[in-house]
Amino acid sequence: MNWSSLKGSAFILRVKPGMAEEYEKRHDALWPEMSEALKAQGIVFYEIFLDIKTNRVFGHMIRDRHYDPDTPEPEIVLKWRRHMADVLEFEGDKPARDPLKRVFYLTA
Repeated sequence: MNWSSLKGSAFILRVKPGMAEEYEKRHDALWPEMSEALKAQGIVFYEIFLDIKTNRVFGHMIRDRHYDPDTPEPEIVLKWRRHMADVLEFEGDKPARDPLKRVFYLTA
């Protein structure tokens, strides 16, 4: 794999109080069409970690190409977002998202 061509990003989402278990449950049952939509957007690696103490999740993904955030999202992504609206804190019509700045990078 050519690591230099991959684009990584990370973010934090805020899970509503008492909803961490439901957040995990919904991701355990991720819709196949949602998985395919993520792959179609160039995502080749995606992981999410839960900080139980703060009710925040840390997401890390790697894409095989540049992603333009102005690109319209597929309907299935919008449907998933609505499905998660009672679990995550939102700002407007999107989950409240805190982007993270990469401060270190190492490849093997």
